[in-house]
Amino acid sequence: MIRYTAGFLFAIVAFGFIFLYTQINMKRKIQPVEISIPSGTTISEIGKILEKNRVIKNKFIFILYSKVKGGFPKSGYYRFEGNLSIKDVWEKLYRGKERLFRFTIIPGEDLIDIGEKLENKGFIQKERFYRYVFNKENVRRFGLKGDSFEGYFPPETYHFRKNAEVEEIIKSFLSIFKKRYRPVLKNVNGLSDYEVMIIASLVEKETAVPEEKPIIAGIIIKRLKKGMKLQIDPTVIYALKLQGKWKGKLEKKDMEVDSPYNTYLNSGLPPTPISSFSLQTLKSVINYKETDFLYFFSKDGKRHIFSRSYKEHLKNIKK
Repeated sequence: MIRYTAGFLFAIVAFGFIFLYTQINMKRKIQPVEISIPSGTTISEIGKILEKNRVIKNKFIFILYSKVKGGFPKSGYYRFEGNLSIKDVWEKLYRGKERLFRFTIIPGEDLIDIGEKLENKGFIQKERFYRYVFNKENVRRFGLKGDSFEGYFPPETYHFRKNAEVEEIIKSFLSIFKKRYRPVLKNVNGLSDYEVMIIASLVEKETAVPEEKPIIAGIIIKRLKKGMKLQIDPTVIYALKLQGKWKGKLEKKDMEVDSPYNTYLNSGLPPTPISSFSLQTLKSVINYKETDFLYFFSKDGKRHIFSRSYKEHLKNIKK
């Protein structure tokens, strides 16, 4: 019968502890690899995924370390590279340090454009996004005006994790709006701050030329004061997009589309903004320029020709 002394047993335990400590803390070079940890994955399954992708050498050491540490790694999309130990890998998963991906909103893009881009880049299904952003109850929850979130998502580059929750995305957009746009926004010439937002979206869709923006803003405000219809083509396009009828080219029959956004049929401003707009455009509306002009049209899709009367407007079009 073999008998083990206490010292021998202690030595074995100590050796095992040293071995595990070494394995857990030993750093190894990991080639760039991206892995997805689905929600509900067990520790054992996570260890298997990590071992299969050569993030760790031994899944059993990872599982043992996880049980000793307690807690649970978070699901998500992760990127591993460089000199990492099992401890480093576990900490990254435990703290949910997922890989973030860039997402950019361009001035003039509307909610429909943004939803399509979010889906194309793998962040969220566009229909799920639309159900949220076109629900006025959700708008009210954030203490905002309007029947949708149109105009509240600033042109900017954001960073999201894959499969982010819709509210997580919305909050990122709104944080920029509240930080950069809200302090600038104010009532102008009897117009509410929300009406200023609507005009800013119209100006954004009409011109990309900085010096034209305050002039066009002034014309829109003047036409509103005179009770004239705005007759702005992008509002018709937006109406068609909301109805799923936009084909990429504006035709004469489209001017009759039945929608509160159609400024050829309805007086005043559309119910909401029709797109995102830059901070520069917003400031151009707040600091709009008063002129004698009442009409304008684009001669080349970029710059505009301005007219004081409808007769002069028609004459300029003929030229």
